[in-house]
Amino acid sequence: MQVNRLIEIVYVLLRRNIVTARELAQQFEVSPRTIYRDIDVLSSAGIPIFTEKGKGGGISMLPEFVLSKSILSEQEQNDILVALQGLANIKTIETDQVIGKLSATFNKTAVNWLEVDFSDWGIDNGDLFNHFKIAILERRITTFDYFGVSGEKSRRRIEPIQLWFKSSYTNT
Repeated sequence: MQVNRLIEIVYVLLRRNIVTARELAQQFEVSPRTIYRDIDVLSSAGIPIFTEKGKGGGISMLPEFVLSKSILSEQEQNDILVALQGLANIKTIETDQVIGKLSATFNKTAVNWLEVDFSDWGIDNGDLFNHFKIAILERRITTFDYFGVSGEKSRRRIEPIQLWFKSSYTNT
């Protein structure tokens, strides 16, 4: 989709000093001519992009250009940071660096608002959680002991696709 490609081109140019149309074309699986048309669209939109011909040339952005954080509303900025902080606590992706960069971009202080601890006071369920997380991410079959509502124990062999966490339940 062109809009996504345009946004991605801007981010590539923000990360790198200079990039060739051929490199961008390969990355986005389009022709170099399409990349040049995209550059024209971005230039028309006020993004300070320029090209240099010849050896060592390519597509660049003015070094003083900063992508405006006003693209995202205050609430959207907060929602993104909160979601990343939640993910950081369950270690699904490496988020500390991303949180730091976005906090600086949004001019916000990252607050560690959530701590997840799957263990009770005697048994560590964190290992079990990590076991299932890895099985889901790597699409592996795993085996575990299952206790039914009647207390009957059975051995289960599954390929998990999703893990739900619910708080403990007591029957009083």
